[in-house]
Formats: sequence, structure tokens, C-alpha cells
Amino acid sequence: MSTSGATRAARFRLDGQVGFLLRRAYQRASANLARGTARYRVTVPQFAALARLYEHGELSQNLLGRLVAMEPANIRDVVRRLARRGLVATGPAAGDARLVQVSLTAAGRVLAGRLIAIDIACTEQTLAALRPGERRTLCELLLRLAECRG
Repeated sequence: MSTSGATRAARFRLDGQVGFLLRRAYQRASANLARGTARYRVTVPQFAALARLYEHGELSQNLLGRLVAMEPANIRDVVRRLARRGLVATGPAAGDARLVQVSLTAAGRVLAGRLIAIDIACTEQTLAALRPGERRTLCELLLRLAECRG
């Protein structure tokens, strides 16, 4: 290791690493949301799927997975669990029977609306230590990082 590398390593603090800080912030936000949705027996990933369907309407299962950043096997499991509860309906796509289309049922739409209100309150709780301008800046920066391809 070079001298400058050794110096940087000697000054290293995990609390100064962006990945660690993002993970801790995510854990806090996720825990807040999980507490809020627990009474409805909905996990954070299930909430994300319901919220995207609420925003976009019917989607292919594949696209839904991409929109909530889930692997195909994971989104398939989430959709299956939501369908068993009568919150989403699935069926073949009109133009391509190989694609599974997913849509909210009436019960799913009502529940998604309730959960979105809970998510808004949980976000407020998570961001309570920040001023309004800081909140906007944080969200803008996180969006840029999330959209980075590189």
C-alpha cells in the first residue's frame, strides 16, 4: 500500500462512507414504514408494488419488478402473495400471453390509498431532523444517485 493509501486508511471512518450511511438511512426509513404498514400485514416490498400499481395502473409483472427494483423471482413472489389476499389480479397480456399483467383489485386500490397516506407520514418522521430545503436537496440527490448508470 502506498503512503497516501496508508494515510487514507488510517483516517478511515465507516461513518464517513456513503454506502454505510445510505444503508443506515434506508434501515431507518424502512423500519418506520414497516411499523406503519404492519397492522395491514403488508411488507415494505409489497407496499412498493401496490404503490406503483396505484401510480401506473395495470403493468406487466416484469415492468412492475423493474419499477420497484426487484429481481424477477422476488416480484413474482410478492405478486403471488398479494393475489392470494385479493389485492391484485393477474392474467395474460392481451398481445403476448407469455407476459403476466398485474392490476389492483378494488380492495387493493383502497388499501394502497391508505398505505400511501401512512408512507407520507413515515417519510415525515424519517426526515424530521431536516429543514424543508434540506429535504428537497436530499431527495434530488438521492434520485440522481438512484438513476446513475455507471
